[in-house]
Amino acid sequence: MEKKHVLVVDDDLILLKTAEEILSEFYSVSVAKAGSQAIALLEKGVIPDLILLDIAMPGMDGYETLNEMKKIPAAGSVPIIFLTGFSDADYEVRGLKSGAVDYIVKPFVKEVLLARVERHLQYEEGRAREERTEEIKENETYKKMQEVLSPIEWKIAQAIAKGMDNREIAAEYHYSYGYVKNVITRIFSKLEVEKRRDLRKMFEG
Repeated sequence: MEKKHVLVVDDDLILLKTAEEILSEFYSVSVAKAGSQAIALLEKGVIPDLILLDIAMPGMDGYETLNEMKKIPAAGSVPIIFLTGFSDADYEVRGLKSGAVDYIVKPFVKEVLLARVERHLQYEEGRAREERTEEIKENETYKKMQEVLSPIEWKIAQAIAKGMDNREIAAEYHYSYGYVKNVITRIFSKLEVEKRRDLRKMFEG
């Protein structure tokens, strides 16, 4: 699986190196030592999955940088976490109001940094999946499947599309394992597919 991409923006070169060392074990990491440099990367099409952005930078500070980032269409929905040496609530409020999803106080603890980054990446992944599901609902194949399948079959087909296995489906909907297997056999027969991945492709449109 391709690694998620994190961009770290900070004028503190030691912090940049530290953040890169911590994150690179799990993510693809890019760094920028100024807001203008980060903007240039985004404008070139280097769009990360998440941005860690320092507030107090010379020239273009974090708030100004965030505002400019939001003007770039491809980067408008990228979650931004502020890095700040200030623990004052005013900075937190201003950061969140300006569009950041979270903030981390420097110097950061490795475990806290990793946990915050992972949490927001997972949230964005779930949100993107929900958006794709909404788009699928307009798909003709999607509508035809709804017409062919019974309500229970439709529910289980959706669970398969989400990547759930038979035992997870049985536990989620309180069915027996054998019943789930029988329903899936009917689903495959009605939709004329042989494998779970074929069914997932139908949901992907």
